[in-house]
Amino acid sequence: MRILFIIALGVMLSWTPAAWAKTIKLPKGSTNVGQLHDELLARFPQWQGTPQTNGSFADPLLRVEHTDQEIRLSVPDDADEAAIQSVVKAHQPKPQKDHNAIRRSAKKKLKDLGLTDDELAEIIGED
Repeated sequence: MRILFIIALGVMLSWTPAAWAKTIKLPKGSTNVGQLHDELLARFPQWQGTPQTNGSFADPLLRVEHTDQEIRLSVPDDADEAAIQSVVKAHQPKPQKDHNAIRRSAKKKLKDLGLTDDELAEIIGED
């Protein structure tokens, strides 16, 4: 029992979460956050995490969060900040889709085809 405790304690003391060990703050400016996330993973594929059978990834090593003023990149402690900055500087944001405008356009097209408001609510899920 004592050996198991010592092993468990050794694992706990040596374990440090590699994910999100360092946070880099950037001004938001004109940035497509989802696109920047994808560009960083293209440059640092090892940050993607462990592939799961459902197509998702467990324990990713990159987190991109944003507010109106800044972007926070949480990266491994040993991340190459110069390489990260080169990805950020090369970032050319693509315009984001206006999903509300797309929904309105689709709703209008369906109405033009003769669907009733009740049928639209059933299909689209809104009044």
